[in-house]
Amino acid sequence: MKNQRIKFLLIIFFILAGSILFAQTKIPVKNDSIKCIFDQKYISISPLLSPRICLGILKSKKMSDDRFFESIIYLHAFDTFSIFKVYGIAYRGNAFISENRRSGFYFLVNGGVDYIQHDGFFYYGDSKVKGFVFPNATIGIGYSFEINNDSYLRLELDIGYKWLLSNIYISYVW
Repeated sequence: MKNQRIKFLLIIFFILAGSILFAQTKIPVKNDSIKCIFDQKYISISPLLSPRICLGILKSKKMSDDRFFESIIYLHAFDTFSIFKVYGIAYRGNAFISENRRSGFYFLVNGGVDYIQHDGFFYYGDSKVKGFVFPNATIGIGYSFEINNDSYLRLELDIGYKWLLSNIYISYVW
């Protein structure tokens, strides 16, 4: 009964958070103290090391040195062979190497939290589902291919402190 309640609450949380993230991505703000307008969407999959799907919103900003910096807030989830179930929220920053372009190589920094559920497969007897919160802090590198105006296909690799040491992502920004 407790597992069903947790699953139900997690589903409701992701539906509400996804609705908020994708409801209005361009919001005119009159207050100058708030300068955060997310104007693009982000989707990413990780088919290799740990299957995962990420959905989020993105804001790009041109820095004083003519390089771009992107801020991404995203939700991610996956189910690995019904042994692990991971749900999380994270913030990612992408810093591009090229001047005046959002294509080419970039560095990424990622931080967030994951909620992990797993079955008791390493011990005998009691097979209760265990759940815990785990930090997600990584660094990495990526390459961005421009498809259309403000539409990009990306390949990313990160490594760091998370439940699985490293991951490879294929992402799309529009």
